[in-house]
Amino acid sequence: MDNVHELITYDFNIPNNNNELSKADEAIEKLRKSVNHYNINVELITDNQFIILYERIIKVLDYVGRLSMPAFFIENELEELYKINYLHAPQLGKMLWLEHYEEIHKPYNKLKNRCFKLLDDLDEYYIELYDKNPPNWNP
Repeated sequence: MDNVHELITYDFNIPNNNNELSKADEAIEKLRKSVNHYNINVELITDNQFIILYERIIKVLDYVGRLSMPAFFIENELEELYKINYLHAPQLGKMLWLEHYEEIHKPYNKLKNRCFKLLDDLDEYYIELYDKNPPNWNP
């Protein structure tokens, strides 16, 4: 019998997005440099420049989110596989299912989290510079 702690191998037909994720990673790095440029150089950022940078980050976040959508569609199927394969140990099956699901989402979450960090950094920079809410915040 296989090691009960191994993740189930199964083809869920999830697209291989490695190239797209690599491009998104490069775009995020360029955006990080743009955010840091203002922050490090203590350069004033206009509201228009802020919105342009904010929207570029959101576009990458949206792109990565859309790439990750097929990974969401397998949730029920993956859970069911672990329930069936771990009838003898349902808690272990649940733990492994969650671990497997997290592993599938990991490359997407990493990039999405980097985008959210950039948005936070951009907001913090603006607030620190102008002592007011950034233009992307609703009153």
